[in-house]
Amino acid sequence: MMFVARSAVGAVCTLMADELESYIPVHPNEFQAALLADADSDQEACEFLRQRKSQLSKHIHHRLHQRFAGLIEGYTFLDPDREVVQGSLHASLASSVSIKDLIESTEELLEQANYHRLTPSQIYQALRSATAWGVKLTIRFSDYKRLRVYARGDTVGIRIARRWYRMFRKQEQSVPIYRQLVVAFERTQPSGQLHLRMFKNIPHADVDMLLPGSVKISWLDQGKIGIPTLWGFSMTVSRLVRSMWILALLGAVEIFRAIWMYIAVAIAAGLYSIKVFFSYRHARNRQLLNIAQSLYFQTLSNNKGVLLRLQDEAEQQCLGQAMVLVYILRSWQNRGVALQLLESIDALDEACEKLLAKLGLGKIDFDIQSSLRFLVEARVLIAPDDAKNGEWEFAKE
Repeated sequence: MMFVARSAVGAVCTLMADELESYIPVHPNEFQAALLADADSDQEACEFLRQRKSQLSKHIHHRLHQRFAGLIEGYTFLDPDREVVQGSLHASLASSVSIKDLIESTEELLEQANYHRLTPSQIYQALRSATAWGVKLTIRFSDYKRLRVYARGDTVGIRIARRWYRMFRKQEQSVPIYRQLVVAFERTQPSGQLHLRMFKNIPHADVDMLLPGSVKISWLDQGKIGIPTLWGFSMTVSRLVRSMWILALLGAVEIFRAIWMYIAVAIAAGLYSIKVFFSYRHARNRQLLNIAQSLYFQTLSNNKGVLLRLQDEAEQQCLGQAMVLVYILRSWQNRGVALQLLESIDALDEACEKLLAKLGLGKIDFDIQSSLRFLVEARVLIAPDDAKNGEWEFAKE
């Protein structure tokens, strides 16, 4: 069974080879099904993995729930979506919660789910460009007290575009995207609220679309508004001037000719200014509608829902890594491979990465150290120092 990841917009994605991540892009149940469907898999190791999976899942859930229960409870008082009852103690309770500590705990949870933080240069690069599906925005960083962006699943997606020079025919185009992206920010006004946003399948160049900002009207839209307006205004003024001179020659207007002409020009200028204003508002609203339509099917969760989803994703990532390592160790044990203290760790890491690549998940930087540490803490695996034969071995249930 081979995995081929498809985004919600029908894009076929493949992992980029220039930067490896520890993110496993499938659910643990899908990984287990892929092992069972693979003809070269060790079926006894698969059965052993099935028996130990429940123990691993319970231990991971208990550990993460115990570690991050305070984060979810503390965020309740800083949640922008929370309903505040008049006369409640919300203000005093919110002041006792440190946003800095919450962000640090959130970042730790994100690391558990194999997210990585985007650098400021990556964010600034996104502000200077936009894809054919995105909208340019003007972001004022002075409006934010804190702003952090995290992503995982750096991939290349194939999207469909229609170009005028190709007679609007469908054309496939490669676009670098993030499978999932989380934005955490605190506004300067109002302060004391921590906003969390989670999205999927976001192009690198459209990260700025996820931040609150003002729409940047393109040169094309400005030309559509400005050129017809200037042309119409000039034609109106020229007609007024011609009409006034004709009336002057006929003797109908003598003294008040210039005054009425100026009033007419001023009225025309006012009317065209109103037209420009509403045309600009229409263009801006159209761009905002494009943003809403683009993100409608790409928004996964907001605020407290992000933390709950991250906790679930962290459990899946930890369980997936543990399952990969348990399967490799058991299959080696069945083949009689000796597992020494230091010599086997690099080989284990390489074997886990080869297994994931064989199942079609691409090149993944498997975190062997944290996976071994977790299996020892969960009492699923016995370290060589504590084992009788000086090798890695499984504990009895």
